[in-house]
Amino acid sequence: MTALPSQPPYIRRPLAAAVSYNAREVAKAYGCPVDDHDGTGVTIGIVELGGGYDAADLEATAAGLGIPVANVTVVGVDGATSQSDGPNGADGEVMLDIEVVASVAPGATQRVYFAPNTDAGFLDAITQATAECDYVSISWGGPESSWDPATLDSYEAVFAAARARGVAVFVAAGDSGSTDGTGKDVVDFPASSPSVVGCGGTRLTLGADGARTAEVVWNDNPTSSATGGGLSSHFPGRQVPDVAGNADPQTGYQVRVDGQSAVIGGTSAVAPLYAAMTAVARQVYGQPWDFLNTVLTNPDICFDVTVGNNGGYKAGPGRDDVSGYGVVDIGKLVTLLQSGTQIPAPGGNPPPGPTPAPTPADATVAFTGHQLSELTDWAATPHEFHKATVAAAAWTSATS
Repeated sequence: MTALPSQPPYIRRPLAAAVSYNAREVAKAYGCPVDDHDGTGVTIGIVELGGGYDAADLEATAAGLGIPVANVTVVGVDGATSQSDGPNGADGEVMLDIEVVASVAPGATQRVYFAPNTDAGFLDAITQATAECDYVSISWGGPESSWDPATLDSYEAVFAAARARGVAVFVAAGDSGSTDGTGKDVVDFPASSPSVVGCGGTRLTLGADGARTAEVVWNDNPTSSATGGGLSSHFPGRQVPDVAGNADPQTGYQVRVDGQSAVIGGTSAVAPLYAAMTAVARQVYGQPWDFLNTVLTNPDICFDVTVGNNGGYKAGPGRDDVSGYGVVDIGKLVTLLQSGTQIPAPGGNPPPGPTPAPTPADATVAFTGHQLSELTDWAATPHEFHKATVAAAAWTSATS
């Protein structure tokens, strides 16, 4: 495989955060029962392509939250290991990932895989992590257009095999809007893999009681501080992201990096957040399940995010290309799992086959109760015209 330019992590630091949260607050707002469950019995893998882990930072965060210190194991891949590069380097990414998971699921075992920042090193870390862990979080990637097509397929083969085993891989969708830093609309990889859970970003508002009161698409600047998302040019039908969560650095996460307190945002925080919340849900449920198919077939377990854009794409009712299906309500997810509802296995049943791209939900989402005028702004960009047309047809059919 040919070597790629170094893949950047996705973190954003605000000049002055308007408000900040710890990860437990965000998880609680999303219905995750963190006061009663801690992810015990679940192993979460985190893939890193630079930076270093500081145990003292994790201990300080745990002490501040009054929770146990998580069990973290550093795993070197292809000769790489934890190497601190300072609070303004990739250390921020590493500690954000670890502390978000540790804050939400302190009972989960973390395995942090440090690999060379090359396509081969990245793939080797993913291969090992998905073989050894129940869930995997990835906050590194690059524009899909910068990857060799054969390399995309080799990664997807690993992700598809992991998904078939019940291992969900959560991947940051990018922090530079619809253009992903390229000047034209392009999705980020590996978030665009059909077999991973692409994680987009929102701006979350909490009430005085900690309850979720409002949530919109994260977009402080459409080219430098906004959620990634859009349509894959390599994987037919693949929309990114699948789900979303708090990522705006103006409502960022409180972390410790090299002994310093920091507020960090970005979709980098959303991938480990979902890995941790899913670990808690798995502890409650007691067995693995297919995360993507669960959301795809039960979109009503999500808080629908319908306001905002990332430059080239706009939010709207149902699935869209900036917030996916929305933000998963973990409480509803747990209730669904415990209800005995059958979740379709990945790849079809029977016989199993290649994992398909998630089916766009445009034609299946019910739009009863929405006025056609509400879709006007949604249809304002060429990217959304077809989707809005389908949505309008669904609405018309449902109300005729």
